[in-house]
Amino acid sequence: MDREKQIRDFHNGTLSKEEAEEFLEWYTSDEGEAYMSHKLEQNWKIKADIKREDPWDQDTLFKRIFKDPKILTQEKRGSQRPLILYWNNSSAFRVAASLLFLFAISFLFYQYFNQQELGNDLGSSTDWIVKCNPAGQKSRFILPDGSKIFLNAQSTLKYSKDFKTNRNIVLEGEAYFEVFPDKEHPFRVSSKELTTTALGTAFNIKAFKNSPEIEVVLTHGKIKVEAGKSDFEEVLFPGQGVISESGDGNFRKEQMDVEKVIYWKDGILYFSDTHFEEVLKTLERWYDVKISVTGNYDKDFLCSGTFDKNEYLNNVLDILGHSIGFEYKIDKKKVDLKFHP
Repeated sequence: MDREKQIRDFHNGTLSKEEAEEFLEWYTSDEGEAYMSHKLEQNWKIKADIKREDPWDQDTLFKRIFKDPKILTQEKRGSQRPLILYWNNSSAFRVAASLLFLFAISFLFYQYFNQQELGNDLGSSTDWIVKCNPAGQKSRFILPDGSKIFLNAQSTLKYSKDFKTNRNIVLEGEAYFEVFPDKEHPFRVSSKELTTTALGTAFNIKAFKNSPEIEVVLTHGKIKVEAGKSDFEEVLFPGQGVISESGDGNFRKEQMDVEKVIYWKDGILYFSDTHFEEVLKTLERWYDVKISVTGNYDKDFLCSGTFDKNEYLNNVLDILGHSIGFEYKIDKKKVDLKFHP
């Protein structure tokens, strides 16, 4: 396929809906990432004047982003990866220009899909746009300011319609945030009684409605976490988290294993001294099933383990059943666990 022509057609807004979707899927892949990085680096070495409109040219791109590209209406699902560029740090101008170029490309990407943010739209009120994932579904989407969200199953997120200047989010469930930096407009997430504020950073929040646990963990950057019902306030640095397991408003700050905290983004189930009741709730969210339990068992039993990416439910139950001592039966979305006498 002639990628040069495809890029120019995308730039000119002449791709069909299907062609644009295929292009953006390639663009966010490892192959597309490497191709774009190579082409951009080559572009800086060209000294001759550009005689015609060129989508690689900086000025042309900024003219382009103020036009109205065709807006797609078909829902788009799939992986959206950030473009990673590698530059020789020989010129401050090159660095600045590369950031401008990245912004322009990201803007075009958003313009094509700004009506198809992932997750199910529950509808919009006057002030809020709401995204919701049912049990068994995860999604990724880009906010109007360029921030990237990974929304877990059985999770709901809402944000204001004027989000670019009012970056306030309400989260119920779990999400991972990669925040686009904007010092003039702080990025705030309210989750139960906690408010997390960031300028440009990445962090994970877990605050499910049916669980007393609240957890905020920072992967990079810097955030401030506050509890509205108390005077609790902590500034977190990478690898630190704020946790409350009891739901009584008592929070603590501690070091966290960030990689394990965000395993869920990659479809990896991970439990570390997790109460069995909480394990069942996680499995219900993860696989969109309803689990019932019969027989006597220790509700304080703690489970630990890591399951392969996108592991089948029956495999997970095989391992847990062998360890804890139960049999199970799966009937569509209903799971019955029976403990041995």
